[in-house]
Amino acid sequence: MITSFRISDALRCLLVNAPGGANLAAPTESVVRCRPLRNSTFWRETLARSTNRVTVGDWNGMELAGLASARVRSGVRAWEVDRLHLQDPEQALELLEQVVACAGHRGAERVFLRVTEDSPVLDLARQAGFFPYYEEIHLTGLEWTRHEWTDVPAETPKAEPNLSSHMEKPLEMFNCEDRTAPDSHGLFQLYCAATPHRVRDGTGVTFEQWRDSREQPQPHRRETVLKHNGKVVGWRMRELFGSAAAGQMLAHPDHPGVMPNLVQMSCDTPNWLMPSYQENAAELLRRRDLREAGRYIMLIKTVAVPVRNRGLSYVEA
Repeated sequence: MITSFRISDALRCLLVNAPGGANLAAPTESVVRCRPLRNSTFWRETLARSTNRVTVGDWNGMELAGLASARVRSGVRAWEVDRLHLQDPEQALELLEQVVACAGHRGAERVFLRVTEDSPVLDLARQAGFFPYYEEIHLTGLEWTRHEWTDVPAETPKAEPNLSSHMEKPLEMFNCEDRTAPDSHGLFQLYCAATPHRVRDGTGVTFEQWRDSREQPQPHRRETVLKHNGKVVGWRMRELFGSAAAGQMLAHPDHPGVMPNLVQMSCDTPNWLMPSYQENAAELLRRRDLREAGRYIMLIKTVAVPVRNRGLSYVEA
C-alpha cells in the first residue's frame, strides 16, 4: 500500500539504507555529477519534516518496494520529482499520482520531472498527467582554455571571426554586469522573448510562476546579464554541484550577437543542460569541443490548486 512518509518510515530507510537501486528521476545534480543523490540528505530532510519535501512509499515489510519524492524548486508554486525508485516500472503511475497530490496540498501548481529519453517510466508518467514540454541535451567537456583572447577583459570577450558577420550590434554595445535583484523583471521579459509559448505554458506564464519554477539555487551560484541600452538581452548562470560546475544561458532572439559572447564568457563551465529549443547555443558549445553525454525529457504536470476559500479564489490572467 502506498502511503505518505512519516518519521518512522525515514528511520526504517536509515536502518536498511533505502532507497536503493537506480533513481529514474534525473535532477540536475545527478546529471552533471554522474552519481546518485545521497540518501543521507533525504533522511535528514524527512526526519526534520521539511515543508519543502513530500514523499510517498510502498513498503513490503521492512523492504521499500517503491518511492517517489518531490521538493520545492525556487517557490512553493513549483515542485520537482527528484527521486523515483521502483522495483517494478508499473509502480510509477500510482506513486507519481500520489506524490503530485501531496505537493498540490502544499501549494504546487506545477510539478517537474526530468527523465532520460529512453526511460522505462516515460509512458506511465504521461498517463499520470505529465506532459513532455521539451528535450534537453547534456553537453560536457574539459574547461576551455582562454588563450585565444587573453588580452580581452572577461566582461567583454572577443567575438569569433566566423561569427562576427552575424552580429547585429558591435560587442562593445553590450554591457556585462552581475545580476542584481532589480534585474528580475528584465530577466522575465528575456525569458518571455526567448522561450516558445508552448514551453512557457508548462514552465510558467506569469512572473510569479516563472520565478518559482527556476531551479533551486546552489550555494555557489553566479549570474551575469548582458544589457543593451539598459535592457537585459542575455543571461548566463554558473553554479557548483560539489566540484562539478554547470551552467545555463539565454539570449534575446532580436540580438544574435549575444549568444556567441555568452559562450565565450563561459570557458570555466564544463557542463550544460541545453533545452532543444536553444539549438544555436548547443551548436556553439559543440564548436568548443563539448560532447553530448546524454539526452533528457522535461515533463511537467499542472496541478489544480485546492480552493480553501472560494471568496479568495483567483483566475490566472
